[in-house]
Amino acid sequence: MMEQRRLTTIEKVIFLKSVDIFAHAAVEKLGSVAALTEEIHFEDGETIVHEAEPTDAIYFILKGRVSVEINGQRLREVGEKQVFGTVAALDLGPAIHIKAIEPVYALKLNAQDFHDILSLDFELVQAVFRALCRIIREAQSTPPG
Repeated sequence: MMEQRRLTTIEKVIFLKSVDIFAHAAVEKLGSVAALTEEIHFEDGETIVHEAEPTDAIYFILKGRVSVEINGQRLREVGEKQVFGTVAALDLGPAIHIKAIEPVYALKLNAQDFHDILSLDFELVQAVFRALCRIIREAQSTPPG
């Protein structure tokens, strides 16, 4: 995979603002989040999160796509400007299997850092709750199959 230049904190903030989970967060609040993220790359076919293992991070996809699977069955794909690992990172519970289905370039936010930020910023907590509620509503309205 070609090496990409490092993003500035401002570029990270702009990107994070475009991701669903932070869409309602104030740009000023995202500076502290952006400063704690790490740019990370995964190759096509690489396992990012192993099923049933606790996750230690939330991933924000800049480029590429991943497959979200449970018991070997694909549940959905997650692509650019989307996030995965949020629920498992929030409750520190076991994750589902996630693997790259093409080269992935993402920002990784350590789960403990995310918890620390949320403990200090109620507006960010509200923004995350709004995003999670939307995800739940969408899951409830999607027919099984």
